[in-house]
Amino acid sequence: MLQSKKKLFSQGFTIIEVVVSMLIITIFLAIAMHLMVVAAIFKARADQYDRAIVWIQEDLEQAIAIAQQYEQNATPYSTKCSATVASNGLAAGLLNDPTGIGGTPKNFGVRSFGSTSFTMTRTADYATSFDPFKLLRLNYSVTPANGGSAIATISTEVIANATFKCP
Repeated sequence: MLQSKKKLFSQGFTIIEVVVSMLIITIFLAIAMHLMVVAAIFKARADQYDRAIVWIQEDLEQAIAIAQQYEQNATPYSTKCSATVASNGLAAGLLNDPTGIGGTPKNFGVRSFGSTSFTMTRTADYATSFDPFKLLRLNYSVTPANGGSAIATISTEVIANATFKCP
């Protein structure tokens, strides 16, 4: 009789074992679902950042094209080469001349990345550049149209090709 009771209890799982295993599976699934949501959020942010960088790069390429042509045909070289103050130098001319990059700040309107609208702003300044007579610092910022912190910011310097003709 003792032996038959032992056999009876040794078959199958107890209710506690089943509940514990279900609890472990539930916790694992909850963590996995949370990680999937977090991954989706990071993917969406990365996509927005990527699109913002492309938008910045589009304008930067135009600014570089303008800088390549600015005062390039001045012979023998640009009169701005002999500037005595930064506001008369090539960088200031590149920023302020009608044939140059154009004033600061410049807003580029609104673009939508996914379901969110963003605006891009470019500010330009020669005074804060490494060489205020020749280098124009461009600062780009892409922010949500309804306010908030920037999703992409880039700062770079542009030099007019005419600078290389200066004595």
